[in-house]
Amino acid sequence: MLQTAGCYRCLRTLEDKEQVVNDYIQWYFTYRNHVSFQRFKDGLATLNLYNALEQHPSLFQPYMVYSAEDLKAETLEALFRPQMSPTGSSNRQEEERVLGYWLDYLIAVKEEASGLSLQDVLMFATGLKEIPAAKLTPQPQLTFQKNSRFPEANVCSNTLKLPILPSYEMFEEAMSYGIRNSPGFGLF
Repeated sequence: MLQTAGCYRCLRTLEDKEQVVNDYIQWYFTYRNHVSFQRFKDGLATLNLYNALEQHPSLFQPYMVYSAEDLKAETLEALFRPQMSPTGSSNRQEEERVLGYWLDYLIAVKEEASGLSLQDVLMFATGLKEIPAAKLTPQPQLTFQKNSRFPEANVCSNTLKLPILPSYEMFEEAMSYGIRNSPGFGLF
């Protein structure tokens, strides 16, 4: 590899070793990938996106540069779109109550040291530990179910089925139990 990189030479001192290592690192990360970088740059230039990137780098930074952010309860709340029954129906009233439980549950998970995190909730519902920079497709949905005491998730369609339970305490216990006992993905 050193010969391929053009860094192979006789080492006489410790400084020679450091120089070889520095030259190899520069070759490995910069010169070896130069063609790939150039093709990427040419691809961005196809629709004049490269010029836009150069002129307004701060606008494109969230899409081009990874930055880890703490997941917030409000972020998860906004991410999931609830599928509600028609207004005025008895199902709608139950669903609105459970939706309130869901929002309280997200806040409780964020604030309490229950052993669960919002990343665990997101992983259970979508199969992802983080929200992608672009967007999550399909958009995550909340549905409601009476036939199961525990939450269920379909990570292919990003659907989380919340159990309709009579009290917040039962809801919290069922949600925590369901998420803890299905590491990685939700129940199908």
